[in-house]
Amino acid sequence: MDNPLLVHRMRALIAVFVCGVAMFEIHAVDVSGRVVVARTGWVLALVVATYAAAGLATAAAVYTFVQRRPERAKLWSNVATAFAIVVILGFSSGWFLGLAVDDTL
Repeated sequence: MDNPLLVHRMRALIAVFVCGVAMFEIHAVDVSGRVVVARTGWVLALVVATYAAAGLATAAAVYTFVQRRPERAKLWSNVATAFAIVVILGFSSGWFLGLAVDDTL
């Protein structure tokens, strides 16, 4: 491969895409007004942690694109991927906690 930075930049881009899709879905559920569980206590902490992880993944991805050395780009793409995994875990556990849309209404 001619550009060793390309793989790391693509991983960072995929991490941001995954975070964006998750945040869009959370926003769609939130706007629907049919959330099953009220956002109090540790459920609110889960939502805040998910949003924070999405922001940090985006920041790490941007920092990946700025890097010129492949080893630094690899490090920051790994950080972006790790935060994207936190977003996926937070999003999926939110569905299991009942933050999904109640279709019975």
